[in-house]
Amino acid sequence: MGKKKEDLKISYVLPVLNSQATIAQCLKSLLKQEIPAHEIIIIDDGSTDYTVHIIKEMIKLDERKVIRLIQNKERKGSAYSRNMANNEATGDVIAVCDADFYEPNRSKAISVFFEEFPEKSIFYSALECRDADNPQHIWRVDAFEWDFNSKCPISHPTVAYKKEVTNEIEYHEESVDTDLYEFFLLDAHKKGYLFGGCQESLMIKIEGNTYRDRSDARLLKIKKYEKLGIKVDM
Repeated sequence: MGKKKEDLKISYVLPVLNSQATIAQCLKSLLKQEIPAHEIIIIDDGSTDYTVHIIKEMIKLDERKVIRLIQNKERKGSAYSRNMANNEATGDVIAVCDADFYEPNRSKAISVFFEEFPEKSIFYSALECRDADNPQHIWRVDAFEWDFNSKCPISHPTVAYKKEVTNEIEYHEESVDTDLYEFFLLDAHKKGYLFGGCQESLMIKIEGNTYRDRSDARLLKIKKYEKLGIKVDM
């Protein structure tokens, strides 16, 4: 049997870069989880807006003192930031976060999953997406099972994995513009870690609020997929 849900400690890992528009609401949603966070590790990757100021104000309001801020001296990318935070995390489970909004039952869904399926190590869920320019436009994305022979259908910021996974697997640090999460998950699959999905929508992802040029990141992902014999259209 796995740990009972009330005993499971969840570490939330959140790299941020210029996320002033959403970071406060994101942190409020993590602090309001039904099963309280063991820790929330934020890695600022060189923000030039008010992101860090907002985080520091949120830390002052954090009565349980679970928010921890790490600041990269220079921009390193989200893969580097996730690897660093994963090494620092002390929870039983690491829950991936972006600066989006999480439903209060995310923690419970993660905990129940690992209690019911102790043989599995990687969790993911359905989600809702919201247009950054038109907040009334909301659509659902199901939790699709991956065959590992095609483009990854799993939405990364819904993922949670047992801490033990990070003892063997790291994010690929080839780009500062993408965490290349698909290949972290592929590496985990190759190591024999089992995946499981949940059709509850546990987050609202804000689409279209990034100003990063992702064209190089797309090309890098295509090349990495091709090396594995997987043809993708991105």
